[in-house]
Amino acid sequence: MLDTGSMACTLNDSIVSTLREHGVLDNVDEEDTNIVLVGCGGKRVFPKCTLELKLDVYGCDLIVPCLVVPGQGDDLILGTNVIKHLVHRLKDSDRYWELISTPSETNLESDEFLSMMAGVCRWKGGTFPDVVGTVKLQHAVTLLPGQEHLVWGKLPIKSCSQPGSTVMVEPSRLRSASRNVLVCRIVTPLWGDGWIPLKLINPSDRPVTVRRNAKVADVYPCIALEDVCETNPELPLRSSVQQSAAELDKSDTLTDRLRKCGLETLDLENCEVSKFWKVKLCDLVLEYESIFSRHSLDCGEVKDFVHRIRLFDERPFRLPYRRVPPSQYQKLRVALNEMEERGIIRKSVSEFASPLVLCWKKDGNLRICTDFRWLNARTVKDAHPLPHQEDCLAALGGNSFFSTMDLTSGFYNIPLHEDDKKYTAFTTPVGLHEYNRLPQGLCNSPASFMRMMTRIFGEQNFLSLLCYLDDLMVFAPTEEIALQRLETVFGMLKKHNLKLSPKKCHFLRRSVKFLGHLITEGGVSTDPGKVEAITKITSADLMCPDGVTPSVKKIQSFLGLIMWYQRFIENCSSLARPLFALTSGVKKARGVGRGGAPASRKLTPDDWSPACEAALLALKEALLSNVVLAHPDFSRPFILATDASSEGLGAVLSQLSPGESRSRPIAFASKSLSRAQSRYPAHRLEFLALKWAVCDKFSHWLKGHQFTAWTDNNPLTHILTKPRLDACEQRWVAKLAAFEFDIKYVPGPKNSIADALSRQPFADRHVSHRIVREPYDKLVAESVNHSFAAVQDVFRLSNASQQVIDSAEDPADACEQSGVNRDDDVPGSFSSAEVSAVFSNHLSWDESTRTRATSLAGLVQQIADVGFDALPSYSRQELRDKQIEDEHLQKVIYYVDRKRRPSGRERMRDPTAVRKLMKQWEKLLLNDGVL
Repeated sequence: MLDTGSMACTLNDSIVSTLREHGVLDNVDEEDTNIVLVGCGGKRVFPKCTLELKLDVYGCDLIVPCLVVPGQGDDLILGTNVIKHLVHRLKDSDRYWELISTPSETNLESDEFLSMMAGVCRWKGGTFPDVVGTVKLQHAVTLLPGQEHLVWGKLPIKSCSQPGSTVMVEPSRLRSASRNVLVCRIVTPLWGDGWIPLKLINPSDRPVTVRRNAKVADVYPCIALEDVCETNPELPLRSSVQQSAAELDKSDTLTDRLRKCGLETLDLENCEVSKFWKVKLCDLVLEYESIFSRHSLDCGEVKDFVHRIRLFDERPFRLPYRRVPPSQYQKLRVALNEMEERGIIRKSVSEFASPLVLCWKKDGNLRICTDFRWLNARTVKDAHPLPHQEDCLAALGGNSFFSTMDLTSGFYNIPLHEDDKKYTAFTTPVGLHEYNRLPQGLCNSPASFMRMMTRIFGEQNFLSLLCYLDDLMVFAPTEEIALQRLETVFGMLKKHNLKLSPKKCHFLRRSVKFLGHLITEGGVSTDPGKVEAITKITSADLMCPDGVTPSVKKIQSFLGLIMWYQRFIENCSSLARPLFALTSGVKKARGVGRGGAPASRKLTPDDWSPACEAALLALKEALLSNVVLAHPDFSRPFILATDASSEGLGAVLSQLSPGESRSRPIAFASKSLSRAQSRYPAHRLEFLALKWAVCDKFSHWLKGHQFTAWTDNNPLTHILTKPRLDACEQRWVAKLAAFEFDIKYVPGPKNSIADALSRQPFADRHVSHRIVREPYDKLVAESVNHSFAAVQDVFRLSNASQQVIDSAEDPADACEQSGVNRDDDVPGSFSSAEVSAVFSNHLSWDESTRTRATSLAGLVQQIADVGFDALPSYSRQELRDKQIEDEHLQKVIYYVDRKRRPSGRERMRDPTAVRKLMKQWEKLLLNDGVL
């Protein structure tokens, strides 16, 4: 007997001997027990012992601990500790859902059991209220004497927030009905409209009228046993799924263990770890096997989260359905019935109607989609952001093991609010339906889903896992930490009732595909599958139907695919420049039209030039080079190399990993020049490349971190201390002031003829090409040697005999070679120690710009040649006194010292020089009394 009121399984003591005679209990030992069973009437029963029986209940094999009770009327009673697991197992079969959708007469006991349990749904809310609400009669009802009546009452609208849940109806403690009326206790589902069936009995011998709005009954939630923490764990149910690894047959493989619980599509054999960790992972999966779905629509329903649709225009709209071929009607009905059985959609009476869209999967099955463009146009948009792809990939450094997971039918895991379901109604040839779950196609679906995932995994995101919509990736440096983090994720999924797709889960891998990239311990590379599809594109695929005229739309599509991987392609914008030129518009003549985008020009067959063909081949070849970008390590300094030419700008961000001689690229960047920028002089182009790379392209990585900028333009190394800059360059210097970096110069090749003949915008000679291909120590030594040579050139300007004695050489030998007597006082002769002291601040860029400028000004007096007047030099006190004596600076110091701008009346009285200085208010600072 199945007894939903019993919490244990009991066996009649008289049947035990019969079982032993037939050899059923040959290998079963009796275990003593001190459990006391208490009946609903308070009667106490003391079982004799406990037997563990192997039972086959409706096709499910279970090992059940049974209490032997003397004098029991039934041979075997199965309680809720078996029923709840039995229902859970049977729900995974298609027969359960068939009985729900199309109830039919059956003679099978298992089908009768499923039909009975199908009408009972657990409470769907997050918390269990004490009382759902009080039922009132909407109309006066007259009850005939001695009869039972079925009457419909109604709950308040606010009490119907969890439709479909099973509730218990009991007599109200505050009822206002006649005391001669009996209210029967019944179990019923909670309807969305609030109507509740009531059984009322009039036991008297005369009619009784129950008035309108009478409080007749109270409604309580029916709490499922699995929702309550069990306080008596002494009788655990041990099924084939819950046995530990030690109790399993040693001959069972991982695949066999997974197959027994319906997870044969989950691949654990290809995990790139040892057998020991595979077994540990299998145990973890079996412990949380409830979070894995068994079919495509076996999705969860998240708790404490609903999607709302808010419209700024509530006027209904009704669009006709799109006609479907009659041959597809049957497939459409099957797809709709399956979604309705799973609770994803339901029949609708809404005044809104959007058209249905049929999409066919690769396996030939039908996917139901909806065209929500009219609804989206009236929807208030949700601004919740999606994570940036590069930010996700930048958090993977220092990890070796990666696990990717995908939620089953991601959006369907979120329920829709009951008041908003009517907006999602869609028309089909077989009727009007509406969604119970969040559908695809709503403009706010991604934002709402990302908000739900952030609420669940927000604390671990970017630290131990990455979450991008329904894609999850757990990363860890070791196998043990990886399993710990997986257990945390599994626990959160189970807590919030979400499910994973087994065939899309890949655990403990050394390389995984995530967000269109291949992730490994060594770095990030392109997805070979996507690259192969791009490289198969030929010039013929970019032509119009005539086969000779380039198609603007096809070229734009190809460039869009290339730009997806542009950070893997060195100088991508310059390589693709001929193709971009084909898609650019034609500038309108002056006075023709107003505003708007440039008109697209009509291409001709002559527009496809050899340069376009070369650009197409160069881009595909660059993708096939399979560049692996290193994971950034934010505890180490970055290396930035920039280049510029009349064709465009280029930059590469890299890092020198421990134990490696060459720096590894983290990201490539390139940019085409506008018409005005292409006319910049060379030194300004190099400055633009530095400002663009630091402040625009890589600012999110470089801000707050020390880095070194490499350039092959020598004047750029002095740009931050250059005394005369135009307005544009001053703005660029101000933007660069927020970053902490130094600039190093590497000279270019000596072969000027080869340099002039090079037509490539970024040849191999440029620093951005050398920085990731040559040993870093070699570049540093080359930069230091050039700096020392530059210092000697400075000191040779005023005297032909002037020289610098390098301390690295023998001083006596150096003097003999140069003909200089060290005992004589030779004007213009300096030692290397003196040179180092004079130019230490000039060559060291570790200090701020203000400190370098002040130090260099103080040393000018020391390096003046004989016969030349040096610039005047003042102490801090002298500077303070000079500024106080100046009538204009005195006013400015007064305003800065009081930390308040001058008022309008004060500005009218101030001279013009003071007003000009006050325009730089944000840059004025008092340092020990000196402005």
